[in-house]
Amino acid sequence: MFRFGILGTGNIAATFYDATTRTDCAEVIAVASRTPGKAQQFAEKTDGNFDCYGSYGELLKRPDIDGVYIATTHNFHFENMMLALSYGKHVMCEKSFVMTKTEAEQVFAFAKEKNLFCMEAMWSRFLPAIKKAKKWIDAGLIGDVNLANFLIGFASSKDPNGRIRNPKLGGGAMYDISVYGIELTTYLIGKPVASHHSYVLRDENGVDMVNNITLCYPDCVANVQTTVTTNVGQFLNVYGTKGRISIADPHFADSCERYDENGLAEKAFFRRDNGFQYQIEEMVRCVNEGKLESDVIPHADTIFCASVFDSMNESK
Repeated sequence: MFRFGILGTGNIAATFYDATTRTDCAEVIAVASRTPGKAQQFAEKTDGNFDCYGSYGELLKRPDIDGVYIATTHNFHFENMMLALSYGKHVMCEKSFVMTKTEAEQVFAFAKEKNLFCMEAMWSRFLPAIKKAKKWIDAGLIGDVNLANFLIGFASSKDPNGRIRNPKLGGGAMYDISVYGIELTTYLIGKPVASHHSYVLRDENGVDMVNNITLCYPDCVANVQTTVTTNVGQFLNVYGTKGRISIADPHFADSCERYDENGLAEKAFFRRDNGFQYQIEEMVRCVNEGKLESDVIPHADTIFCASVFDSMNESK
C-alpha cells in the first residue's frame, strides 16, 4: 500500500481521502493543518483512521509516509511542495499547480534533483470518458482536428474573503476553472500550441471573473471560456474533418459522444463515482515503476498552462 499524508483539510482533501478508500493500492495515514484543531475536525468529519498534526513538518518527518497530496489554496502550493520534496516525499498537488511558470519549473527541477515523482492533480484527464474521447481522436475517427471550444462556469460566492474572490488566496476563474479548459483541451488535441491569446474581465479587486483564452495551433484553433459570475451549460466540443466529439460537464465527465457525417455514431458512458481514484492509481503506478512524471499529465503540460496564466496576469 502506498501511504499518503495530506496537507490541508478543505473539501477537496475529503474527496481525496474518500478516493483512496476506493483503491486497493493507497491509504491515508496522516493529515496536517496549520490551523489548530482542523486536522482533528477533518478526521471526525471523514471518520478517517489516521494521525492528525498541527504542522506540516511533523507529518513530513515521518519515514513511513511515501508521498503527500497537497490540498491547500493555490497561493501556498509552491512552498508546500518545496517543503514536502525537501523531506523526500513524492508529491501530488491539487490544481492549479502553482501561480507562475517560474514556480512550476522550480518545483519540477527540485523534484528531479531529489529523484522524486511530482504531478499536478489534473484528475479530469484520467476520467474514463475523457480517455475514451482521446482514443477516438488519436484513432482518427473524427478526422483532422481543426476546431475546439470549451465552456465552464458557475456563480461563485460574492464574499470578498472567500477563496474565489480573494486575490491573496489565488482567487479568480483562471486558477480555479480555466485550468480545466486549458489542460483538457490541450490533452485531447495532443499537439504543441503555437501561440495563445486571452481577454480577461476583472472585478474591483483585480480578480479575474471572466476569461476568454484562444489556443492557436498550426492547423487548429481552440477557444476556452470561463466565468465565476454565472452558472452556464458546461461542455467541450472537438471538431474534425470527419465529425466531432461532444462532452458535457467535461471536468467531471461520465460520458462522451462521437458524431460522424450521419449523426450520432457512438456514445460511451462510465460510472464516475468519486473520480479521484484514477489519478491516485496513476501516481502509485508511476512511483512503483520509478518514473518521475506521468505520461498523462507530464511536467511540460503543467508548465505550459502556467505560462498561459503568466500572460493573463500581465494583462492586469
